[in-house]
Amino acid sequence: MTSMNAVRNAALAVGALIGLIGAAATPSVAQTIDKAKQAGVIRIGVMGEQAPWGSFDSSGQNIGYDVDVAKLIGEELGVKVEFVPNVVSARIPNLLTGKVDLQMAVMGMYPDRAKAVQFSKPYAGLKIILLASKKLKIEKIEDARNLRIGVPRGAAQDKAITTALGDIPNIRRFDDDSSNMQALVSGQVDAIGGNTTYKINLDKAAPGNDFEQKVVFNEQWMGICSVLGDEKTNAWLNSFVDKIVADGRLEAINKKWLNASAPEFPKTLEGVPFTVKK
Repeated sequence: MTSMNAVRNAALAVGALIGLIGAAATPSVAQTIDKAKQAGVIRIGVMGEQAPWGSFDSSGQNIGYDVDVAKLIGEELGVKVEFVPNVVSARIPNLLTGKVDLQMAVMGMYPDRAKAVQFSKPYAGLKIILLASKKLKIEKIEDARNLRIGVPRGAAQDKAITTALGDIPNIRRFDDDSSNMQALVSGQVDAIGGNTTYKINLDKAAPGNDFEQKVVFNEQWMGICSVLGDEKTNAWLNSFVDKIVADGRLEAINKKWLNASAPEFPKTLEGVPFTVKK
């Protein structure tokens, strides 16, 4: 892709996002919690192919960390949860166009996203990393400049690697996490941007592999996303997060899916408000 095409595509994407934000701010999509209670169902976005966060079991049922937290939301509201599988690039558009009521598909809390959606307090965390074979000596991201690097298009690792190296031709973008990991296993790429749970999936896909964590870009915190301006829903979600932290249910989910205790969540994140701005 030429630099001119990249600029044009970026401009179109920004324009589309601004339009979606404007649509999401209308009264017709406000008060998600009230609408869910009236309908008896809440539609929650989760990943479809990114274990342990969101995937399917052998019977086709949604399973994962985010799925278990979403089920608790349904229990607390007294409504049925309808899970909507997402790919990375569709997460924010699906929320802003009303295809989901809440978005929980591993939504990293970053300032640019906070301009489009409202985050709750964080309920999960992971590290954004670069993975490659043990045979490759990569001590800093610049060491991978000449390697073929796979990333899920538009994900946090895409941004981190592009920021560090520039939009170089050997960054290969895939539509989802599973395609990104498969590219590494099959040798289409030499390294991939991922997160600390990728290794779990790589070990399942390719037992005995020699892939390892090379570079840590940043610690990512995840929040539950609602549309901008829906103060009641945001306040309910923050109270919900506080409750499942305090009563140990979130701790149990962490141990179940990540084999670790829940981290100490940050009280603030620069550029990412946890409450609706008045």
